[in-house]
Formats: sequence, C-alpha cells, structure tokens
Amino acid sequence: MPNSFKDSLKTLSDLNLIDFSKFSQRGIEKESLRVSGSNISTSEHPKILGAALTNPFITTDFSEALLELITSKAPTIEKTLSDLKIILAYTHQNIDDLIWPGSIPCTIKNESDIRIASYGNNNSGKLKELYRIGLSYRYGSMMQCVSGIHYNFSLSEEFFRKWQCSHSEIQPFQNKKYLNLIRNFRKNAWLLLYLFGASPVIPNTFLTNRNNFLKPLNNKDLYLENATCLRMSELGYMSEAQDDLNIAYNDLDEYISDLKNALTKRHEPYEKIGLKKGNKHIQINDSIIQIENEYYSSIRPKRVVQSGQRPINVLKNEGIEYIEVRCLDNNPFLRNSIDKHTAYFIEAYLMVSLIDDNYSFDLNRIKEIQENWQNTVRRGRDSNLLLKRDGKTISVKDAAGEVFSKIYDYAYALPIEANDLKKKILRSLDIQKSKIRDSELTPSGMILKEMAEKNITWDEFCNNKAEANKNYYEALKKDTTNIKISSEASLKEFQDLESSKEVDFDTYLKDYLNAI
Repeated sequence: MPNSFKDSLKTLSDLNLIDFSKFSQRGIEKESLRVSGSNISTSEHPKILGAALTNPFITTDFSEALLELITSKAPTIEKTLSDLKIILAYTHQNIDDLIWPGSIPCTIKNESDIRIASYGNNNSGKLKELYRIGLSYRYGSMMQCVSGIHYNFSLSEEFFRKWQCSHSEIQPFQNKKYLNLIRNFRKNAWLLLYLFGASPVIPNTFLTNRNNFLKPLNNKDLYLENATCLRMSELGYMSEAQDDLNIAYNDLDEYISDLKNALTKRHEPYEKIGLKKGNKHIQINDSIIQIENEYYSSIRPKRVVQSGQRPINVLKNEGIEYIEVRCLDNNPFLRNSIDKHTAYFIEAYLMVSLIDDNYSFDLNRIKEIQENWQNTVRRGRDSNLLLKRDGKTISVKDAAGEVFSKIYDYAYALPIEANDLKKKILRSLDIQKSKIRDSELTPSGMILKEMAEKNITWDEFCNNKAEANKNYYEALKKDTTNIKISSEASLKEFQDLESSKEVDFDTYLKDYLNAI
C-alpha cells in the first residue's frame, strides 16, 4: 500500500473515495453548566429534560448542573449543527437557568455547591454516580466543572473496504487506518488548541489552595497573556497520575493492553483514599483510572457499546468504529459553541490525518507532543514560540503552514461534483489562516480583548453571552417535538429500570470489575 500523503491522496482520488461527505457520519456532545445569576445551579437536573440516565439527547456529566447535550449521528455537518440547535432550543425554552457559554466555569465559592450527578437506585445508575464520587476524591469537584465539545467522526465500512482493495477481513485494516489518524492528529493537535482554544482566563476560586503559573488579570480572575486553552493544561482537565502512561496508539492490541494496565494497576495515592468510607463506596477501584472514560486524551478510538458492556472488551473484540475528538473548547462567541467553519476544518484535518504518512510513536515523540501541547496552552499566541519536531525546532507559523498546505491539497483533490464541499473547506481554511497571521482573531485573543475593552470579569463576560443566548433561543421557532417526546419517554424508561429486580450492588460491582 502507498504510504506517503500524496500517494494516498492519489489512491483515494482514483478510487473515488476522496469526497468524505459520501462516506462519513458525525455527532456532537456539548457539555455546559447550568447557572443561576452567575452561580452554579444547585438544583437537581430538571425533570422537563427527562431522565439523565435514559435520555439519549440530554443528560448530565459530572454534576447535576453540568448538562451534556448529544446529537444523533448525521450524514452532514449542517444536519448535526441543526440537531444541536434544536436540543439547545428545547433546553433553553424549558429551564429558568442560563447555560454557561464558556469552558471554564463561573466563580464557584464553595465546592459543596457542586452536586454530584445522581442516576437513581438501579445498578447502572449507582455505578455512574460512584464513578463521579471517585473523581471528586481524586481530583476535586472543581476540576470536573470544566466543559467542552466532543466531536465524533466515522467513515463507513464501504469506504475502508474500497480503500483496502481486497477481500481480506476489513476490521484490521480499519483499525490500522484509524490509529494512523489518531497519531497524526496528536502530532499536530497543538494547532487545534491555538485555533479554537477559548479558555485563557480562570476565576481565582477555581484554583483555591492550588499552586499555579497564572497572573492576576483583575481582582477575580487569573490568566496568561498568550494562553489559548487553559482547560487542557494541568490546571484544567488533566491528571498527573496519567502523565506516565505514554500510550502510543501504534497498534490496537498495544493500546488495549496499555489501557487495561491503567484500569487494573493500583495507584498508591488512590489506595490511600480507600474504596469505602464506612459502608459507603467512594471509588470504583484504586487503579490509575476507574473506567475507560477517565483516560484523559485529546482523541480516543471508540465503538458503540450496549448497557453493561465494558468498552475495552468491545473495542478488542469488534475493533474501532469511530473516533472522538475531545480538545475543543466551547466558543462563547458562537450560539452553538461550534460553527460550520470549525466543523469543516476539523473534518478536513481528520481526513488529512487519516491519509497522511505513517507516523509511529516512540517515547521521544510522545514527550515532544506533550511539550508542544503545554507550550501552546500557555503561550500559543506568543509570536516567538517555537515547537519541537524530531529534536529540531520549528515556528508556529511554519508548522501551521505545513498542515494548511495538506488540507489545501486535499480540498483540490476533490472531484468537480464536490465543488461545494471544496469551497466550504477552503473558506474555513482562510479563516484559520487569518488566526495565524493575527493571534487576536483566535477565540482566546478575542476573549481577552473584549474583557479588556469593557473592563469586565470572566463571570460578567460569560453572563452577558449567556443572557443573549437565552433571549435568542427562547425566541427561536424550532420544532422540538422529538426532544420533548424523547424526554418524556426517558422518564418512563427510567422508572421501569428503577422497578426492575437486580442483584445487589456489591455483586454487580464485582462482576463489572472482573469483566476485563
């Protein structure tokens, strides 16, 4: 098989596979805090939004106040964004709270105000809650209030089968290509932090009793002048315990083995926490990670699982079905937190990562990727910032230019019938290029500029956006019937689950842990 980017590009073009819109599906998960008067909501998850455990469109993440809005997979970007808008409209129109537009939470004075999400007295619900209790003991509840966009993307089996050009088993080939996508994605993921990072400011209260490297912005907030995405720094949604995992993604079996090690290897600080306080469970286990989702990565290989299945087992037995991009901030300047220009760039970037040269990982490359990541997080908009690549240095402008060039080549390889897609990719590319030329055009730059011009705090900035969004969505005429029906049906499904006969939770938990 050809290995170079240009060879692969030509191969896909010759096979009529280059137009990913014919073969792709995508979906969005949007996390956002419910707030009341710039304070985190202390109320339970509103019943009008359905049951968090069983509603496929509206659920909760760590806390009762942390909404997670989920679209179904869709064949176009426009359909996905429209679906997200409908879910947002239903939510805004049926709750009194505001929906916080930023990834960094509002000022939270007391950690006790953060209510851990509850999912009922059924075993699966108890396990979800226990996982979150464990997170609170491991990292504190404050860290778990950060939010963002998860972007799920897949290509059809038909796409991979035609690309393989053989009658051999398709899943190993599909696994191999998705893992190459992940490695190339991670190699240049710093670029996404620069282009779409929208968290250069953090309220003082978020870092109470924590050492940090930030500077005072005003009497309520901390920042760094050239920061892009502090959410993805060690101050945000990161874990020191996972720093040494060094998962390489070179091979699916290797990835599963590394992940299994993290799921089963006891971690001394978590051993000290203990598994119970009295008769009450406080962690699922004392391993480096409790469950698969605790592995904090910018991108994950995924497969749809059914209730009760362990993701690691399904992934091992059935292979990679889609990938989940996890490093996108909520953009407070956008009603949906994400727009079509972002989505078209992300998907073009994913396609280029898929067909780019085979870039295997070793420890040195992993360390370089981590260093580039942290440098971009802290000072990505510094014009003097240099990145590392295989022991050499390269400027942000030059490194970005190389990625842009490949996306440009990809767009121009599209057939004439995909001219509309080409225009959308090129338009998005122009927007991203402008951010490299002028860092103030990045979301992080725009946030700091507006806060300075209006002399406002992070709370005031986000509250203004939240109120404007509330007014917009309350006036928006959208048919939200399907979301209403789903929310009502989820309550019935939840009650059925609550009343079903199950084994005791200790037995359920033991069986769950023994399943890997």
